Amino acid sequence: MARFVENLWRMCVLLLLPGVLLNACERASHEVLPPEEIVTRVADRMRELRGFHFLIERSGAPTFLNPEQAIAFRRAEGDFEAPDKAQATVRIIGPGLVAEVEIISIGEIQWETNLLTGAWQELPPNWGFNPALLFDKAIGIQAILDSDLQAITLAGFDELEELPGLALYRLEGEVLGEKLHDLSFGMMGPDSMTVQLWVKPETFELYRMQITDSRPDADEPSVWQMDFWDFDQPLEIFPPAP
Repeated sequence: MARFVENLWRMCVLLLLPGVLLNACERASHEVLPPEEIVTRVADRMRELRGFHFLIERSGAPTFLNPEQAIAFRRAEGDFEAPDKAQATVRIIGPGLVAEVEIISIGEIQWETNLLTGAWQELPPNWGFNPALLFDKAIGIQAILDSDLQAITLAGFDELEELPGLALYRLEGEVLGEKLHDLSFGMMGPDSMTVQLWVKPETFELYRMQITDSRPDADEPSVWQMDFWDFDQPLEIFPPAP
């Protein structure tokens, strides 16, 4: 019986060994760069992109879209087209309500579907959450990567559950909260927050950015996870039909 168990264990090791070695070789083949250089290349790559698909999800403590704190942001999924266009489906939570609204942003003009009627309406200037500003080359995440990250370290290589087998750089550190506070309509920051980045080696595309906002007035942190994919896929965003 003992010999049977030993042979079975050896067989399992032999079956698993090729995959383990392949994964180890893949990780070893990636160049280990200074974290500051990785971040710089990520920001440069983001500026080059013609567009991408994004998903922004908030978990933990609620964050609100209005001063009365009646409507909380839950998630936004959509597309960004450089330099200043975005469309997204935004899920919000209110008292006894979970609903979705559509948003289109082109330059400084933003439209949103009415929560009750579903009809498109143009929003007043500088009103409401605008995902296009979040990805603006001059003031968005690219600029934040350039100047607002602190104490960044390379934690090693990691895989995302959604992308098994793909070894990504994982960086950890802090991000200043003032720019994100303005860009998120006050939902993040303004104090410093912890941040993690998952970056594809060679191409330096940012696959995930996770920000943990531990506000002193909240019982638990708000965790913001931003995922990106479909880089440089053909995309055109138009104003809503009349």
